[in-house]
Amino acid sequence: MRKLTNDLSWSVSRAQLFQSCPRAYYYAYYGSWGGWEADASERTRTLYILKNVKPLVMWAGSIVHDIIKDTMEAVARGAAMPNLVELQNQAVLKLRNGWTEAVTKAWLQYPKKTNLFELYYGDGKSLPRETTDKIKERIFTCLDSFVSSPVVRDILATPYINWKPVDTLDTFMVNDLKVWCAIDFAYTDNEGQLHIIDWKTGTENRATLRQQLGCYALFAMEKWLVPLERLQLKGVFLLDGGRPSPYPVEPALLVSVKDQILSSAQAMKQKLRDPENNIAEEDDFPCQPNEYNCRQCNYRQICPQMAGSSNDLPEING
Repeated sequence: MRKLTNDLSWSVSRAQLFQSCPRAYYYAYYGSWGGWEADASERTRTLYILKNVKPLVMWAGSIVHDIIKDTMEAVARGAAMPNLVELQNQAVLKLRNGWTEAVTKAWLQYPKKTNLFELYYGDGKSLPRETTDKIKERIFTCLDSFVSSPVVRDILATPYINWKPVDTLDTFMVNDLKVWCAIDFAYTDNEGQLHIIDWKTGTENRATLRQQLGCYALFAMEKWLVPLERLQLKGVFLLDGGRPSPYPVEPALLVSVKDQILSSAQAMKQKLRDPENNIAEEDDFPCQPNEYNCRQCNYRQICPQMAGSSNDLPEING
């Protein structure tokens, strides 16, 4: 098998982490690289484990997204659309399995297994019942919104041949830069309009979602050859009753997003000791202290900025 190489690429999440804290960015994309290898150093392995830690809210979101992806792929293969109870039962199973992985520390051997932030930086065994109930309720609310959503009804009324691959990680090029994205769902309606949908399990941040959907639009234009005037972009907010939030597709949006991608990637590149070979040194990526971000950072255990700090955990809302 060809050995993986660590190349400089771009994604919305990568750019957000770089902007939030260069040191956390270094840990995620350089310090942890190769942590899956059997001969990885202890520090590299630790950073790789920390990279895969998930806060409860993010875990809940990933469960919802996984269930939606599995559901839509099954429907495309001819299965009946499941009802809410069936989806909730799937969620309960995922919650139980993930919880077992977390408390038994299966991630020590397999770092991609569920590793929950609140347990890792807590007692490793338990959380208040109120906290876990909130997460379960959050997931159930999102699934309820999904099955009753007019957006989903429109999708199901569309021939499956008009659906694009569901939530599949892919790349496209902006100049000579590889950009990663995974469109939650996209389909072409009877009028030839391509609808790009992003399921959201949190609150709306218009600036962030504008950038994300603009990135998806660039992908659709390059990989699916869809003209600008045939694109429809929307976020669907599952914690808010499945509320659709459309984002206008305009040339100015695409120019702006493309400029953001290139300027962000250039800032990343300028931090490298050896840009040609994507070689980075930890000292060139300073910590960027921020009380809110630091309290929720996966790398608290290893970051010099957090040494000796208290282990107060962020609250879960909703």
